Formats: sequence, C-alpha cells, structure tokens
Amino acid sequence: MPPARNAYAAKRLHFGETTLILVVAMLFTAASSALAYATKVGCTTPSEPGAKREWLFGQRGDVIPCYSDLMTMWHGRGLASHVFPYIHGGITPDGHLFGGVVEYPVLSGLFMWLSGLGANTDREFLWHSLLFLAPFAFIIAILLALMTRWWSMLWVATPPLMLYALHNWELPVVAAAVAGVAVMAWGGSADPGTGHRRWSVQTTAIIAAIPLGVGFSFKIYPGLFVLPLMLWVLTRGEVGDRRRDPRRGSLDWLGAGYVALSAIVTVAITQVPFMIAGYDGWKAAIDFQSLRQANLSTNSIWYWGLRFLTGGETPIYNSIVDVASPLLIVVAFAVSCYLGWRVYRRDGAFPWLGVSAAMLAGFMLFHKVHSPQYTLWILPFFILLRVRWWLIALYLVADTVLDLTIFHLLLNYSPTTHGWVIAGVNIGVWTHAVILLVLIVVFVHAKPREPLASYLTGTVPSPGPLTRLRAVDDTDAQNWLGTPTLVSGPITLRPLELSDAEDLGKVASDADLYRWTSGVPHDTASAIAWIRSALTNPHRIPFAVIDADGTLVGTTSFYDVDAANQTLAVGYTFYSPAAMGTAVNPAAKLALCEYAFTVADAVRVVWHTHEENAQSRAAITKLGAVEEGLLRKHRRFRGGWRTTAQFAIVDDDWPASRELLQARVAKSATKS
Repeated sequence: MPPARNAYAAKRLHFGETTLILVVAMLFTAASSALAYATKVGCTTPSEPGAKREWLFGQRGDVIPCYSDLMTMWHGRGLASHVFPYIHGGITPDGHLFGGVVEYPVLSGLFMWLSGLGANTDREFLWHSLLFLAPFAFIIAILLALMTRWWSMLWVATPPLMLYALHNWELPVVAAAVAGVAVMAWGGSADPGTGHRRWSVQTTAIIAAIPLGVGFSFKIYPGLFVLPLMLWVLTRGEVGDRRRDPRRGSLDWLGAGYVALSAIVTVAITQVPFMIAGYDGWKAAIDFQSLRQANLSTNSIWYWGLRFLTGGETPIYNSIVDVASPLLIVVAFAVSCYLGWRVYRRDGAFPWLGVSAAMLAGFMLFHKVHSPQYTLWILPFFILLRVRWWLIALYLVADTVLDLTIFHLLLNYSPTTHGWVIAGVNIGVWTHAVILLVLIVVFVHAKPREPLASYLTGTVPSPGPLTRLRAVDDTDAQNWLGTPTLVSGPITLRPLELSDAEDLGKVASDADLYRWTSGVPHDTASAIAWIRSALTNPHRIPFAVIDADGTLVGTTSFYDVDAANQTLAVGYTFYSPAAMGTAVNPAAKLALCEYAFTVADAVRVVWHTHEENAQSRAAITKLGAVEEGLLRKHRRFRGGWRTTAQFAIVDDDWPASRELLQARVAKSATKS
C-alpha cells in the first residue's frame, strides 16, 4: 500500500530534520566547549605544591597555545580580589586600571565579576567561566540552526569556537547580535493565523534594537547594527511590507527614530547605574581604550603595515593611527550604507543584514585592535548570508594559522623568533585584511540563507535538504512497488541489471523493427547507457523478460509511477523478433497488471504509443485497455515531437481484462 501523505506527516518530517540539526549542533557545541577548557587549563596554576604556573602562553612546544585573556584579567585586573567592577576604581595617569575596572563595557565587567564569585584560584575561575559562557554558545548554536539549518555547523564544528570560547568574553556579545537577527526573523515570519508578518516593521526593529543595545554594553559592535535597522525602517521594510503600507511612498522618519530610541534606552538602562555609582571607574574603561596604542598585542594592519613606513612605533606612527583608524572606520560605515542604499534603489528593500555585516568587516579591518577572537564576531554572518564557500574557507584557515602562531610570537618576539612564526602571523593578518576589505562589498550584496530569507520576507521556507531527500524517496517507484520478480506462464520478469547489456543489445539489433520507438539500444554500449538511465530514474522500474529457456528476449518497465495517486504506466517495451506474436507479451502484461492491481492496489495502469504505430495500438487494445485520446506534443521523437495515443485499464476494468489476458496466454501456450 502507498504510504500516507498529508500535511501533518510533512510537518512531522520537517520537525524531525530540525530536531536532528539541533541535536548535532548541541553535541558539537559541547565537544568544542570541552576542548576549549582542555586547551586553556594549561595556563592555570597547577595544584601541586611548588609547581610553576605557565601563564601567559604555556609551553614553547604547545601546538595550540593556552593563552587566555581570562587568566590575564584574573591575575592582572583584580578579579581574584572579587572587587565589584567600576564603582571604586579608575585609571592612573600612566594608563593603568585599578579598583576592579576592566577595559570593557560594563556588562562584560559585571559578567567577569559574576564568573569569579566563589573561585579562589585561576583554575576555578576558568571552570566558572566555562559554566557561564557555554550556555551562550548553545544559545547561538540553537538560533543559527533554526535560521540556517545545516549551515550552523560552521559555528559549532569549525576551530573558532574551540579556540576562542574561553579566550575572552565574546560569546555573550555574539549571542546578543544573533538574537537581534532572530528577533527580525520572528517578527517578519508569517503568522499562521493571518498569513501576514507577526509584528509590524516598526515593532520588529524596535524589539530587535534591544538585544543590540545589550550587546553594545558588552563589546560595542552590535550597536553598529542599529543604523542599518533604522535605514530599513526608514524605507518601510521589505518589498511586500510596502505593498501593504498605505504610506509606502514616503520615508518613515518617525519609525527610524523609535528604533534609535529603543537602542539608546537599552544602553542607558545598562550603563547609567554604573555612571552614577562610580563615574570615574566607568569612564576609566573608555579612557583606557582611547589611550591604547597599536602595538604588537593589537595585531592590526597598522602594526604590521604602517609601522614599517614610519620607522617603528614612533610618535608620528601613533598620531597617524589615532586619526586614520577612526576616520577609515567611519568611511567604511558610509560606504556600506551607500552600497546598501543602491541595493534598495535597485531591488526595493534595504539589505540591513548585509550592511550590518559590511560595517562589522570595516570595523574589524581598520580598528587599531584586531584580536584573533574577533573571528567569533564575523562567523555568524558567514552562516547567515550567502557568502562564497572559498572566502569562508580562506578566512578560517588564515584564522587558524594566526592563532597557532601569534601567541608563540608574543611569548618570544626577538631575533631568535622562528621564521615560521613570523610568516604565520603575517599570513593570517594580511589574508584577513584582504578578505575583510572584499567582504565590505560582498556582504552588502549577499542574500540571506534559507530559511532565514523566507522568515524575513514572510514567505514559507522550502523544506530542509534531508526532508527534500525523504520526499524524493517517498516518490521513488521502488518505495511503493519494490523490485519484484514476476512469473507468468512461460516467462519470468526479473529486475533489469547492467550485466544484461550484452544480451539486450542483441535483442533489438534490427533497427527497422523499432522505427516507432526512440532510444532503443542496438549494441552493448548503447544498452549499458539505456539500462543505466532506466535504473537511475526514480519513477521507473525496469524488468528483463526471460523465456522458459532462460534467455533474455526483451524488456519492459513500470514508469511514470505516482504512488500518491496509485497510478503507473507500462512501457519501454521491446522484444526480440522471435518473441513477437507469441505468448511473451500477453504473459508479461498479465504479470505486470496482476501485480499492479492486486498486490500494489493501483487504480489505473496506462499505456502510451505513437499515434501512427497501428500495430502497437492494436496490441494494446487486445489487452483490454480503453483508448482515452491523443496527447499532442507529448514527447520528443527523433528530433521533433510525437503525438501520443493513450490507453488505460482501471481497477474496475481489471477483472474482465484479466480473463482476456489469461485466455490469450492459454491460447498461445496451446499453439506452442
């Protein structure tokens, strides 16, 4: 019997693939988190009495250096003293932070402090940090899996998560950025009750600005994405949104302002309490970043490029960086928005996601600090947007090379430094730089991946790849009919095999006998191709027709198999001259129809033949099939088109047709 097919089954199948993706993503995330801890724990203080602590960089021979900013902050920023951040601290005239101040925005500092509670050693602090940070890795994995399906494997199963999960406090800020995209996807998706988007354009962007504002108070960069959101609202969202908006001809300045206000209020809620409780400590973090110079630890294009043109880290070098870095960042933002506006004028929708990614690429490229862990910032955009695979691969390979060399360089930057270390760092830095420059343009023009693209535009996403494969399997002829061996009187129909090619090529060696049938093989080579095509067609089941002596005398097939409607056709039939006019054809048709109607519960069996093939039409009529008419230009035939005569037997006709065929087989057997 054909399997049940209905809307609920399709939903269960789709849910099954989503569940599989989530399970795989969770397993990889857990493995990456465990490997991250195993890697970084080497830089903590050993528990054995008198043992030497190897931080910052671990052993010289480490393949993956164990350096982590977590250890630097624990030992160098007072986290071990459990001082509440910012409130009682500040910055000295020579740029040193004190009193619990860290050089990050307030939520990062608060998160560090919470991670340290109850920890008395750096190893305990690392363990606590894992417990605090890992949930964000899982949240990111879940959101990316729901928005991009299997592309989320780029997040969970590539080196960056393992290398940087416990390198710094990047996971909360990345989670905030991805959450903003998820809000946009949810708000734009179609409400199952109405078919319209769940939330209005304004409401969606206003709510999405909240996690972006939270992200700003973690690590700044998600706040950059508020500007593209404002421009998206200003232009009234997607093309479909404007069609339903009576004000579609005007720009929504008020809505854009509300988005900005949402982000500002969110930032104020997170920042103002610290400003009031300890303004000097709050401002010290900002002052530290403004005073920071582009030295070896910043690992930027300025250090590895401009420094050689200015004769080292000279006052001129620092002055140029202080001016050029923010200026070029602003230029990159402007270029990203300009390119996005051009896309809007061309396509009708402002590409806020692509512009956000392009702004981030510009920020990472021109900022005077480019830490390796920033790869976690941009990696979600490789997943969310349709970026060419080789760009992603190049970036990740360069990132791995950079991470495996930069900390060896920081451990020992001197004339004795190995050449491969210097080379690896430069390869990583400059490969990243070139790709980031290219991405400023590429991101803007990149479309979101599915199903995110469908969610954002309020359309129904196509099923996932495994679901589509399952659907194909469900329509496979063998899924309904199997691959039976049928016996009827003197002949046997068994599944056709490639090894039958030599015999099949001899069956129809006289081309004149098959002038109404195109594609009939006349030699072994063409028979191999013919059989291969038959076996790979999911809607066809080919048979070899074997006589009583075990000789292959022809072939026939079930084809156009439609399990959902319980219909099929019989055709692709040809026999050797010796088998023509004998019991072979009626016996074969009896076996095929008996199996179709009695075993498979088919309701309809169809035959097709050329309208001018009088002999074939007469033979089909003798089977008891009813002529149903002509199908004009039904199939290609010898460089043109053929008109097909269609015949059919339905299940109601089968008892009478069976008797007719049985009588013909018995009569032929008597003659022989």
